[in-house]
Amino acid sequence: MPSTNSAPTSGPVDFAHWYDFVEGGPVHRGLLPYPSAAPAPFEVARWSVAPNTSNDLDVHRSREVWIIVSGTGTLTFGERTSVLRSGDVAAFDSRVPHQIRNDGPDPLLAVSVYWLPESD
Repeated sequence: MPSTNSAPTSGPVDFAHWYDFVEGGPVHRGLLPYPSAAPAPFEVARWSVAPNTSNDLDVHRSREVWIIVSGTGTLTFGERTSVLRSGDVAAFDSRVPHQIRNDGPDPLLAVSVYWLPESD
């Protein structure tokens, strides 16, 4: 369906270096193209974890969804563990500690989408 709106608020998202995990790899924050007066209700980041390392243990107010793009690793969340592979998705509620250890031979690549719940 053709559109008459060529809005600059649509299209591919650029990423900028945000920080590095202590041992795992870099984290890049998505630069969503929405104006500050009307921001998205979520944020996005992409990150990697090198083989035989982990990302930093994370716990925060935001809810979060991880989408595993490639690689495999052992996820620890709260008191539970699970293996995640390319194509898997994991969701974390607010204040649930979570971390993944890359058990595979290749970098684990993931995308995170996160947002503050309405109660915060």
